[in-house]
Amino acid sequence: MAHLRQALEARETELVGQAEQTPQQKLKTLAAQRDGFELQLGQLRSCQDFMEESRRTCSQGEILRMKSPLVKQVNDLTGSFKPETLALAEQADMVFAHSLPELVTSCQQFGKVYCSQVCPEKCRASGEGIKVATREQTVAVSVEALDREGEAYLRPVDSLRCELVASDGSSRVRGTVKRRNQNIYDISYQSQVAGEHQLHILIEEHPILNSPFTVTVLPNFTAPTNIIGDLNTPYGIAVREGGEVVVAERSSHCISIINGNGEKKSFGTCGSDPGQFDLPRGVAIDNGGNILVADCENHRIQQWSSTGKHLRTVGTRGSGPLQFQYPVGITVHPHTGKVYVADWINHSIQVLNFDLSYFSSFGGKGANNGEFDYPYDVATDRDGNVYVADQYNHRIQVFTVDGVYLRQFGKKGEGEGELTNSVSIAIDSGNVVYVSELGNNRISIFSTDGKFIKSFGSAGKGPAEFSGPFGLVVDKKGTL
Repeated sequence: MAHLRQALEARETELVGQAEQTPQQKLKTLAAQRDGFELQLGQLRSCQDFMEESRRTCSQGEILRMKSPLVKQVNDLTGSFKPETLALAEQADMVFAHSLPELVTSCQQFGKVYCSQVCPEKCRASGEGIKVATREQTVAVSVEALDREGEAYLRPVDSLRCELVASDGSSRVRGTVKRRNQNIYDISYQSQVAGEHQLHILIEEHPILNSPFTVTVLPNFTAPTNIIGDLNTPYGIAVREGGEVVVAERSSHCISIINGNGEKKSFGTCGSDPGQFDLPRGVAIDNGGNILVADCENHRIQQWSSTGKHLRTVGTRGSGPLQFQYPVGITVHPHTGKVYVADWINHSIQVLNFDLSYFSSFGGKGANNGEFDYPYDVATDRDGNVYVADQYNHRIQVFTVDGVYLRQFGKKGEGEGELTNSVSIAIDSGNVVYVSELGNNRISIFSTDGKFIKSFGSAGKGPAEFSGPFGLVVDKKGTL
């Protein structure tokens, strides 16, 4: 409070000084204006006196000879005169400009008074639960109660509450609070919804240090909810509106659709005719519910109806517009309906219109920003940004919908946040990014700004083990 009082007093002194100096400055301006008026008036009077004297003492001929220069002199004096110049250059009034409403609001919100010596702004939270949680699993957070000096506050706090709120407001969960010892409190909560959340922790209805915390709630990956077998080298995967799973079976040269009961129906045979496949890779569902297939070694894109009827084929082998060399990943932009194709050997992303006509492309071979070394998959986030799995640069690159480079994350390695042969990418409704690593036989999880969250999986054939994982997709329920 003393610092605030000193600041106000200093400002008062400054304003009073300005108020005292302003009249002096105004008087100086008016004095200069008066001197100008008097000079002009003196010149006019001199001219008038000369003409009066000439009229009395000079002949008519002399007066006529002096007429022209006298008229010019008078015109010069009167021509520069304008009536508005008689207006005062300064007024006597002074105005104090203020932002009173803002000042009143600031004063009303200034400071906080606590009913005890605990200081919420000094209290700290720790634990994995302030960063990441798993759906339907209880997660813990510890809160350390501190006083204004940052020392342990040993008496019980009057109130401590916790609430986890989904980013879209669809879910709100209250946490359970228990006092562990004199100044440590344990909070536990459990979310039923995956995605990004805000964790609010308040002591005596005031947020603690750094609250609210951004928490990413992940699907439960402790064990697979379902294992679909009887697939021959599955690569690309997509999920239809009704929950049916669409899989590209590479070695069987077909596309299979599996319903919720595990029943499978397939279409396509090996060949290069329309409706046939040669080692198909990526699959996607367009905004009309049709199935798009990256027919890899036929170097083309095929479109099929939801019932398995062939609709159209576009593309040939090459490096020009609507030409491909081993197209692999494919996705459909949820906002524009445009189709993005990872053109593997051409080191680029081709963008097609809804009718599969050519729209644009971006990329090129290299390791600089916006360049690729065998891009393998492509996906979009909730905000419409485009993510590319840049396989042999071992990274994820992010672009605008128009292909303008934004950022990247990941580098080659086996540690946290590192990637080896990033070949597939999926993004859930909560903007959580999942990357399959062919070289590390695992799935790594990131936020959309590239912050590493966790990874799971290892080499093997058992549950939650992988042998060269490729395709990824997340359904509306958050199931990976």
